[in-house]
Amino acid sequence: MSGTKNDGGKPPLSWIPREALEGCAAALAYGAKKYHRDNYKGGIEYSRLADACLRHLVAYMDGEDTDPESGLSHLDHFLAGAAMLKWMSVNRPEKDDRYVKTKK
Repeated sequence: MSGTKNDGGKPPLSWIPREALEGCAAALAYGAKKYHRDNYKGGIEYSRLADACLRHLVAYMDGEDTDPESGLSHLDHFLAGAAMLKWMSVNRPEKDDRYVKTKK
């Protein structure tokens, strides 16, 4: 006999690699010390978050594994920035300053 759990169709959050989850959390904690927790929820333009993500990704692709300021992986900062950008896209649509939106 086994219990019932109606979780069909729900996202399998346990599939997120632990390294990615912990790295993203570490970068968010670093940002919380530098600014304050959930600072981004006050509103940051999408382009600024995307620019930060891209700077970390480019640094990583150029062979620099670790962010010199935080000592964390550039990939951790990239993931944290992407997470904040996702939150903004769902919760703060008025901060959407993507060029394609303003071009129309």
